[in-house]
Amino acid sequence: MRPPARIEVSRPDKQLWPASGITKRRYVDYLEAVSAHMLPWLRGRPLSMVRAPDGVGAERYFQKSVPTYAPPWIRTVRIHAPSAGRDVDYVVCEDAATLAWLGNQAVVEFHPAPVRRDRLDRLDLIVVDIDPPEGAFDAAVEVTRLVLEVLDDLGLPCGIKTTGGKGIHVVVPVQRRLDESGTRRAADALASIVASRAPELVTTAFRKAERRGRVMLDPSRNGAGATFVAPYSPRASDLGTVSFPIDPAQLGAVDPGAFTLLTVPGLLGTQGPRRWRELAEGQRPRVPARLFRSPD
Repeated sequence: MRPPARIEVSRPDKQLWPASGITKRRYVDYLEAVSAHMLPWLRGRPLSMVRAPDGVGAERYFQKSVPTYAPPWIRTVRIHAPSAGRDVDYVVCEDAATLAWLGNQAVVEFHPAPVRRDRLDRLDLIVVDIDPPEGAFDAAVEVTRLVLEVLDDLGLPCGIKTTGGKGIHVVVPVQRRLDESGTRRAADALASIVASRAPELVTTAFRKAERRGRVMLDPSRNGAGATFVAPYSPRASDLGTVSFPIDPAQLGAVDPGAFTLLTVPGLLGTQGPRRWRELAEGQRPRVPARLFRSPD
């Protein structure tokens, strides 16, 4: 069954981001505006969602299974969830109509998996999650530059985006040659190399008490059951911040709070979004074997 050309928005005046004046109608308009840029990072991928039916200031919940009342044209993929002891039907967002329909269901965050429905055992993205202490975005920028240096040494192209929160994601598209454990080892090795270059600034320690004010590189986004916030996805914050692609040349001047549901549609022609379209649709390199060697 084909999706409709236009989604009817129910309760269009309902405030989803009251502090920013973002109604459901305005939010669906936003998703339609960014769909051509956002969909290449959603197509084929099992999608986890954060929903806020009464707005981001009220109860929110994380949802993996497709709503039981979803129309038949919404595509899904069935995945066995060992922790739940059952199969889960995930949404796979293939088109602008599905994106708008999810917005109408008050899905306020989109978290795709780093795998595609046709090969759930093979990851095609490595996500470097750069997590600074509160108020230390400048430190995240410095660590991002280190990550870019290492990736350049390895010959791996990448894209940079804000998370919509306090951190930065560096996303590395790769060929689907490694299984989950191999991709996780690659992500661990990458984080270790970066940390070895600036141990006073970077750590891979998960516990906050062990970080001692350093920026954490979190490799846990790299697994078949993992997710990452999609580029152009809003976050469930009062200000309606958005995870937005940026160009490396912008790093020194980036204000992550400047990317919001209100501002992002006017920024779609900038270099960052153009680079990310090319990254999503271009050829993917192999993960180089030398990444698995111990850092010097």
